[in-house]
Amino acid sequence: MGNWDIAISDKYWHDTYLESTEMITRSGVGVEGAPDDPPRFRGYPGIRLCPLPQRIPDAIGSLADAFLDRPPRITDPGVIEGHTLGTLLYYGYGLARVDMGPVSGWPYHRTVPSARCFYPTELYLWLPDGPDFAAGVYHYDQLHHALVPLRDGDHRELIGDAVDADLAGASAVLILTSHLWKTAFRYRDYAFRLCTQEAGMVAGNLLMVASALGLTGAVHFRFLDEVLDRLVCLTEGEEQPLAVLPLHAAKEKAEPASLLAGLAERRARLRTVPADLGLAGATYEMAVNSRIGDLGELQPIAAAPGPDLARALRERNSGGTFFKPTNEPVDAEVLHRLADAMLPYRSDTGSAPMCRLYVIVQHVTGVEPGVYRLPDMDRVTDLQPDRLGLGLGPPVMDMRSVNVLCYPVSDRREMTTRFGNRGFGVANADAGVVTQRLCVLAGAAGLAARPVNGYHVPAVQNLLGITDPALLPMFQVGIGHRNITAQYEMPIIF
Repeated sequence: MGNWDIAISDKYWHDTYLESTEMITRSGVGVEGAPDDPPRFRGYPGIRLCPLPQRIPDAIGSLADAFLDRPPRITDPGVIEGHTLGTLLYYGYGLARVDMGPVSGWPYHRTVPSARCFYPTELYLWLPDGPDFAAGVYHYDQLHHALVPLRDGDHRELIGDAVDADLAGASAVLILTSHLWKTAFRYRDYAFRLCTQEAGMVAGNLLMVASALGLTGAVHFRFLDEVLDRLVCLTEGEEQPLAVLPLHAAKEKAEPASLLAGLAERRARLRTVPADLGLAGATYEMAVNSRIGDLGELQPIAAAPGPDLARALRERNSGGTFFKPTNEPVDAEVLHRLADAMLPYRSDTGSAPMCRLYVIVQHVTGVEPGVYRLPDMDRVTDLQPDRLGLGLGPPVMDMRSVNVLCYPVSDRREMTTRFGNRGFGVANADAGVVTQRLCVLAGAAGLAARPVNGYHVPAVQNLLGITDPALLPMFQVGIGHRNITAQYEMPIIF
């Protein structure tokens, strides 16, 4: 088995998108609070933390800045100084809010949504030598807003080899992994879908924050898994690397380069960490068989001005335990703002986003209800209100009250043809980038956005006027005005 044994991903595509209820019933679910419930935050006992600056700015740049390459705002073009790094990590994936009250649900919230707030995504980073931090590999500890030193040294060339790119000018490299069991303990076989979706949302958010801070970034989905496993000291059966984001202080791009000479020698310098994800189940089968050992396996507009990105991130909200919007209409300008979710982002896959964005308009002033394609607002078909009851399992959102329903749609056939089994994760992550942008753009408009996976795919395809069965809706995102709840939401500001 391996990345090109596509019978594995073909089955997983089918099971998670077309037979999700049966899949979850078959594999069962774990119980929150049970002995195998993972801790919400990772700790490294006995390792001294490197605190990040504890004063985070209230403003970091407009929403327009979040979608543009900007000139550098730091003194040394090769180093991100500590204050900027702390701002990037806090707004990119920091602990931003704690909820309390009789209907608070899950208490700890970061700047990116997560299924039941399990947050399986872990953020590691390599930094060059600078005045604030020594060169090395670190883990970002959100709970303490600090870095955990894992490995000293300049590993820029090794990471460049692993992603097949020249990182000589990189100011930092972010590595996103998924601690699979944090979600699989509850969702079992279904978890790989949730983990890859979330990794994409985190990557998309980091790109927006980096851009607002004057950095340029790109997402690499093509990389040598084993090299990154060893570099960040991943534990067997627990974590899988999912994306790599080099950041540059200037408006420059890391172009692909053939730098694999000497890779085996540099690999040998790293301590061996077994890469086999040994736990049984479809989640781990997909994780193991999406890994690549040869990079040859995969071939790889200005936004409207808006409020400050920092405010939009603080306002981002999923609408509470049960999202029931007020049904108050929103202005048509909101749709134009949401269209920015489809602005290009740089990726080693070529043109991105790779997904398409369909929206169902229900309560928007001046826009006739119906199904549209963004960013061009092309009308696809009429709205079928009687078909909106598409939720599965316990309800989490009132479908008829939301103003707009958004569906990033990916071509399953194309993704598998281009990337093999890896294509499942790439498609989910790419849709995750778009979904996080939708959530932040909604927050900037004073609206809540609720990403949901509980929908019947064939019914949604019919609703959207999709006739090609390979075009799959990857997310369902409801957007609308929040109702008052008995939930206390307290921001966490470092």
